[in-house]
Amino acid sequence: MRGLAALGVLLTHVGLYSAQVSLSDFPGMEQPGNGFAGVLLQQLHVSLPIFFVLSGVLLYRPWVLAALGGTKKPGVRPYLWRRALRTLPAFWVTLAVVLIAFNSEGIQNVWHVVRPFLLLQVYESEAYLFGLEQSWSLATEIAFYALLPVLAWALNRVARGGADVAAKARRIVLVLTAVAVAGFAFAAYTFTDSIGMWPIEDKWPLKWMGFIAAGMALATLSAAAEIAPEKSPRLYRFLARKPASAWAAALVVYFIACFQPFGEPGSANYPGMAQGLIEHVLYLSFGLLAVAPLTLPNSRSKLIDAVLTNPVMLYLGKVSYGLYLWHIAIIYFYNEGVFGADGFWELLAICFFGSLVAATLSYYIIESPAMRLREKLGKAPKEASVATFERSDHLTSVR
Repeated sequence: MRGLAALGVLLTHVGLYSAQVSLSDFPGMEQPGNGFAGVLLQQLHVSLPIFFVLSGVLLYRPWVLAALGGTKKPGVRPYLWRRALRTLPAFWVTLAVVLIAFNSEGIQNVWHVVRPFLLLQVYESEAYLFGLEQSWSLATEIAFYALLPVLAWALNRVARGGADVAAKARRIVLVLTAVAVAGFAFAAYTFTDSIGMWPIEDKWPLKWMGFIAAGMALATLSAAAEIAPEKSPRLYRFLARKPASAWAAALVVYFIACFQPFGEPGSANYPGMAQGLIEHVLYLSFGLLAVAPLTLPNSRSKLIDAVLTNPVMLYLGKVSYGLYLWHIAIIYFYNEGVFGADGFWELLAICFFGSLVAATLSYYIIESPAMRLREKLGKAPKEASVATFERSDHLTSVR
């Protein structure tokens, strides 16, 4: 699924830099777009929430299993060590390259170098990072990684008041819904006229925590369904019978996003209030629907399996982090970051294959060796244990 999301993000950025997507907000960089193709490419931004939702599902699920079913809680120190080794080394190498290649003129002091290495550039309006503009989403992920142990502790205390697994799950989902509402409220603030276009607050984690909370809610429903499937919500049981229906609904959401009634379809301009909030809801809905079938215990879909488990997609998933990190830098190397490159297909080929090579090198030279350091440095086992439940007719055992 990460590989599919990475392809979507790559395609939408290639569409922008090859003048397929219209733009008029930046003097000197205006481009008219390419009609229907531009609309489809621009709204492939729906791919980005998949990363946030997946993080919420995968990272919170062991914690919520502990809250609902009494499995062993993940160790905080090993968890943080794994997250650091999985994300930071590859990012730091990419960052070093783009700082030298595209940002050297803007470096005036040590802080200008240290700031992006700590992923703090998203909190200062003048801290634009050429070639790694997409790293704002990594800053949101890192903020979530750091906060998750605290969030999990708080949600565990909330769940204690529930009489059974279903009641505990409802309590957790209710709090996570409140988090999503808070994120929506902050999103509304970023679209107000008083704050202006392209505010730095648009990149702050609070705006996007609702997407991660949605993933955490899916993790909660998944864990509850594994422990007490008979008490799952009706909609969740329906998805278990027809998991591909969620993808069909996600496709409908994507086309609604393409032809939304407010704003300019196919435009990369900063949206107004109505357009921005509608897109925010649609993107959240798409991420939920795209990921939900993957969280269903003991439920399979031939369509989803065919799309996600073929060798090509499995490999793209393995190197998806490198695809995410390198694809805009590859575009910059090719056309010096200038909008309106010569032809969509030419730029797509250069960006995809260049990013694939860079991502492969990143995985085998940086990411995989970094992950092996988990055990060698004694901070965490190389392979994280995953708590699951083995059910029988008479009992549920914890593994």
